[in-house]
Amino acid sequence: MNRFSLRTYFPATVDSTLVEGKWQYDTTYHRVPDFQFTSHAGNTFSQKNLEGKLYVANFFYTSCQSPCVQVSTQLSRVQDAFRLQPDVRIVSFSLRPQEDYSTALKQYAQSFRADPSKWIFLTGEDAQIQNLVQNGYRLPSLLEDTVQASTDRYTKQLLLVDKDKHIRGVYDGTDATDVDRLITEINVLLSEYNLTNGK
Repeated sequence: MNRFSLRTYFPATVDSTLVEGKWQYDTTYHRVPDFQFTSHAGNTFSQKNLEGKLYVANFFYTSCQSPCVQVSTQLSRVQDAFRLQPDVRIVSFSLRPQEDYSTALKQYAQSFRADPSKWIFLTGEDAQIQNLVQNGYRLPSLLEDTVQASTDRYTKQLLLVDKDKHIRGVYDGTDATDVDRLITEINVLLSEYNLTNGK
């Protein structure tokens, strides 16, 4: 039986072993590190809340119009597509935590009908966010470009993270066709987990 499998992004190390005169290679992939922020409900939210889940990550800020509104509209589609699937979450990180307190995030979440059990909006210290952007999700530094160029670059991107904290897909959240691909590839991952668990 032929099965489609998603690639894993960002190899961290490649180990080689000589077995019976032949080299065998084993690649270890980057994992998104643990994080802890404040959610739009005012609660502490960490990587532990995502154990056993796969999720879509994105970066935005509440005063952003385009492309943030386009991306959030597309994420509403993703939420609706997996509303009955408890293993799928959406996690949106504010790029302007100095402006986006929990109350602002809560209003923003409500404007997109975000289900708090499915779609979480997070804020925290600016340095933590920057570190997560660069070292967690492996995006270029927010400080390398002008503010507007950085905003345009990061607010369009969606990242699919699997249950092992590996990045399995990168998508343009302003492109409905690319978001369709994201929805398809989430289903591919769910199928992989079901096969692994004998379902």
